[in-house]
Amino acid sequence: MKNIIIKFSNFKLFRFILFVPLLMIFNFPSLYSQVEYVDAENPVYTFLERMESQQLISDYNSFELPKTRKQISGYLMQAVSNTKFLDKIDVRILNDLKSEFELEISGTVTNSQIDFFSDEYGLFSQKEKYLYFVVDTSAQVNLFVNVNLGFEQILTHSDITNLDNSAKIFSFGGEFRGTFLEKFGFHYKGSFGSITGDKKAALINKKLQYNFRFNDLSSTSFDRTEDAYITADFNLLMLKFGRDRVKIGYGEIKPIFGDNAVIFDYLGMRMKYKAFEYTYLHGRILGNTSFISNSTSGFEKIVVDKYIGYHHLSINLSDVFIFGIGEVIIYGDRPLDLSYLNPFIIYKFVQNDNKDRDNSLLFFDFANKSIKGLKIYSTFLIDDLDFSKLGTSFWGNQFLLNVGIISTNLYRSVPIDFQFEYMVVDPFVYTHKFERNSFTNDGRSLASFVPPNSELFFSKINYRFTNRLSASLRFMYMVHGANPLNSDGTVKVNVGGNVLLGHRTFDPITVPLLSGDREFTRELSISVIYEPIKNYFAEFNINLRNERLQNFVHNKTIESFLTINFKL
Repeated sequence: MKNIIIKFSNFKLFRFILFVPLLMIFNFPSLYSQVEYVDAENPVYTFLERMESQQLISDYNSFELPKTRKQISGYLMQAVSNTKFLDKIDVRILNDLKSEFELEISGTVTNSQIDFFSDEYGLFSQKEKYLYFVVDTSAQVNLFVNVNLGFEQILTHSDITNLDNSAKIFSFGGEFRGTFLEKFGFHYKGSFGSITGDKKAALINKKLQYNFRFNDLSSTSFDRTEDAYITADFNLLMLKFGRDRVKIGYGEIKPIFGDNAVIFDYLGMRMKYKAFEYTYLHGRILGNTSFISNSTSGFEKIVVDKYIGYHHLSINLSDVFIFGIGEVIIYGDRPLDLSYLNPFIIYKFVQNDNKDRDNSLLFFDFANKSIKGLKIYSTFLIDDLDFSKLGTSFWGNQFLLNVGIISTNLYRSVPIDFQFEYMVVDPFVYTHKFERNSFTNDGRSLASFVPPNSELFFSKINYRFTNRLSASLRFMYMVHGANPLNSDGTVKVNVGGNVLLGHRTFDPITVPLLSGDREFTRELSISVIYEPIKNYFAEFNINLRNERLQNFVHNKTIESFLTINFKL
């Protein structure tokens, strides 16, 4: 079937005119508004972050990702109007993005090609590639279908084992997305694959670290659903139900929701009016797993159900200053709590009304870009607080501070970006006296890889050689206070260094930051990303890690991996 953009006939035009009042009620801004979301890993967000820092786009807030194609196309159109302020490489990057978001920006699909098996399909074309797509303006429906192929070669060497290990990962997947009636959207993305070689080496791939089939079933294959949701966009109000990767927090190291744990299903809502934006979600996550004996089937797996609520209010105080306040609630081992389904209620107050059985967190965030080319951001999280013991090392005063800067001041003459972040996580942050209420999903932190009782320094340099070739250099230095262990592996002293172990009645009352067995991690990473042909990506990474862990363990690791992805 060929690509079609159907024009209105006279009858359809007459019918359209009759529906104008209805369209005005829903306030549709564009005939081609796409309300499905753009994956949080898409490079467009890096470009928009740079445009925001340069004050070339307005009303953009990177605290919560992902965003819809309609939203992103609006920011890109702002960048188009400021093309004269871009350097040559960013102009080309913008042209690539205009091709990717062509339907939303211009209402055309001239830079897209359809049907992999047709004579018109160019395997080496620089157009956007789709296995199939249809844009039907009369029915207000569009659909885009892709096939994704991937290959990854991983090589590792560790001083502890003194062995060179390798693994190959092959993946095959599909993706389809679309919008109908201009306000409802859907998206699905999934894949399956197999691994050859060493399984430990394959676990460098973060998505395999929490893959059930690969880990719990001891399989050499995997399957995963990365996105699956429906969404509705009424301009002032947006609704969403399903699962995808949600990232919340400024910078590279996310203090609220990151990519450290498996994605979860949730019901979400977003309201935006002028300078105010309010976001809410409520989702189901996984608690601890245990086994009980069953005379019929042997062992029965018991997984505790947990739930998470999140809401956040951000205010654009000016074009250069954004302030936000939000809460997170975790509760588990009981049915869905209707109190927390209320999007306009204060979690901390409801937690007290519910007899203080749950784990609530309060946080504040801000971003400032008063200096052109420089963005300053911070998040301050309060997990627990006792005002009478402020300024002491009381274990119950649990704070997280994340501060960072993004600089593109050399941007006009040199296509380079700098980023620096500092994060300090007090002992017992993210933990709870009941494991079911810890800030985790299936035993992994919902935020980042940084454990409680830690201090982190992170820096990154990005350089753009061309619009299709870029490189980054990252350096991380982390100090972690680990819980001292007995010879049998049990915890000797709990200093709040494990997200799965909260404070117990017999644990120390005073716990200074970084107490316990200090562990030091230094990591240098180099990454090169190249897109020689539209939708064909090659990425090479090398990580050099030097770790001094508890019990006098010293480990140096070299990890390298080459990833090739094709989107057809």
